[in-house]
Amino acid sequence: MNKFIIKFPSFQNNRNSISVFILFVFLILFSCRTPEEYFKNQIKGPVDLPYNTSIESIKSEGDPIKQNVTIDGSNLPAQDEILLQENLGRAFVASIDGWIWKVDLTTNLAEPFVKTPLLPGGMVFHPKNQDIIYMCLSRGKQHESNLNESPGIYELTISTKQIRKIGTRVPLVDKTKEPSNDQIGIFYSKGKETKIPISELNSTNSRNVEKADDLAISKDGERIYFTEPYDHPNSILGVSIQSKQEVLTLGRNGHLWKYDLKDNTASLIAHQYTYLDGILLEYSEKENEFESSILLNELSKSRLIRLHLSGDKSGKDELVIDGLPGFPDGMDRDPNGRIWIAIPVERSKLITWLHKHPFWKRLVLYIPEKLQPVSKKTSIIALSPNGKNPIYYAVHDGSLFSYIIVVVPGKEKLYLAVYQDGFKGFATMPYPNNL
Repeated sequence: MNKFIIKFPSFQNNRNSISVFILFVFLILFSCRTPEEYFKNQIKGPVDLPYNTSIESIKSEGDPIKQNVTIDGSNLPAQDEILLQENLGRAFVASIDGWIWKVDLTTNLAEPFVKTPLLPGGMVFHPKNQDIIYMCLSRGKQHESNLNESPGIYELTISTKQIRKIGTRVPLVDKTKEPSNDQIGIFYSKGKETKIPISELNSTNSRNVEKADDLAISKDGERIYFTEPYDHPNSILGVSIQSKQEVLTLGRNGHLWKYDLKDNTASLIAHQYTYLDGILLEYSEKENEFESSILLNELSKSRLIRLHLSGDKSGKDELVIDGLPGFPDGMDRDPNGRIWIAIPVERSKLITWLHKHPFWKRLVLYIPEKLQPVSKKTSIIALSPNGKNPIYYAVHDGSLFSYIIVVVPGKEKLYLAVYQDGFKGFATMPYPNNL
């Protein structure tokens, strides 16, 4: 999970503001950096990304996050994921220092538990063995080269602290294929995917995973689905100039992969989507043992989509809700089935304007990262169980922290994973009273 986005000071769509912006862009080109060619090449025509008025209409007054949050565990570094075991009174936290930390939920004391080979991201428990955690590992800024291990999916046995590689390679994809007119991207439903034994993946039929971001596991513990937001060389987990430019250019490089643990195969489930991030599996009453559909965040397009694996809509993808006020990251369900989504950064009016006027994106790509102001506002959203209706929206002004990366619903409260560099602590808040 990763987050960011360019937000310049107050920008409105009028001639004076546009003129100031253009002058600003040309001035900073004197200290420009040269962006990678693939970012330039993936800029397409104008795109109009809406704002969902129904979300704004339920926005909580004031700053309920700031008013209600509790921050404990002052030694716990910033986090990418929180994995709860409330029945055992503990949580495991993937932190940006490259460690899995263990938190005592009674005392909120945190201690480093195990060092991972790369930066840990999304994590899930094995549904039938709570001693096993599956996790995404990817490069951090300190892992840009000379890797001893590759990004991918790994297994951690809690009782022994042993880490085992599940998979770090994925099949090659024909990127010349385009989605059909009635589809958002290219998607393979149940039984339509092409499986390749993991042991047979090599340099002729596969490539290394560049960025394993978030994952979900099937009810029977046999299938791991994971998102790869983009596959650019040496991709880095977290807030980086690369992730910012991927969002700016709306690259259609998002992949969804599956590792089948029963037959030890790898397969492509979906591609040609924009910045796939958070993921949830869904089940139907008719086919309760096999996942019927998959919910995914298309982060850079500020929306939630669904891929139908089976049923009447098998093989179809659909837009669930769009016009989110920021860039959706991790998501999870609470005990009542409601979907909680973290919005690390709000979507600025400028980025929305740039999507409508893509010519200027090429110039913005040259702006040095240190000159790209980022909004401090961060928020959380709750949706109805089907994902279509917003039922709660709260914004924090950034005075306590920025970048809420995941909202993890517990039995009695919400746990907020904060990804901000330098942040220390374990953030929780009660469920809102008005749900």
